[in-house]
Amino acid sequence: MTGGLILAAGLVLVGLATAVRQRRVLRTIADEPFLPAEDRAYRRGQARRRAATSGLLVLIGGLITGYYLSGMDARMDAIPERDKVGAAPDAEPNPQADSDRQFTKLVGFYWIAVMGLVFLAVCLAVTDFWATRKYWMARYKELKTDHEAKLQRDLAVYRQQKLNARVPGLKPPAADDTATDEPPV
Repeated sequence: MTGGLILAAGLVLVGLATAVRQRRVLRTIADEPFLPAEDRAYRRGQARRRAATSGLLVLIGGLITGYYLSGMDARMDAIPERDKVGAAPDAEPNPQADSDRQFTKLVGFYWIAVMGLVFLAVCLAVTDFWATRKYWMARYKELKTDHEAKLQRDLAVYRQQKLNARVPGLKPPAADDTATDEPPV
């Protein structure tokens, strides 16, 4: 019981801390005037997905806490003991046993709901991972295209200088003092 309550308290604390952090991120995004549109959309979506996941963590922690604090766990532990004590093979059906069966079904559905919420939280985490991957792959392609264009430009300048060096009487190209690009790496 204490292990379950510690787990539940940990889930609630992590969920609340993450929700507070994501709320702060959303405020920061709103206050940032020079953030590009695709970056703003990505960060807003990421904060919303993570806030939803943190809400699910709080809900899961609350359900686990409710299971232990409501006495459901103690009643489930008492059912096998009661069956051992009053086990008469030819006795008429015990109304207590029927209510125990109903309670066991209720607890089963309760834990199925908790596991469904865990599954939903994992699905949100995977969705966040794929959105992050998609965003960074787009940024990588932009950087790669930009780098490739700079390399092609530098190669053209190098070839031109090589051609000018082979032909006698041509002056080397004049240095452009207004260039703002840094030299190639």
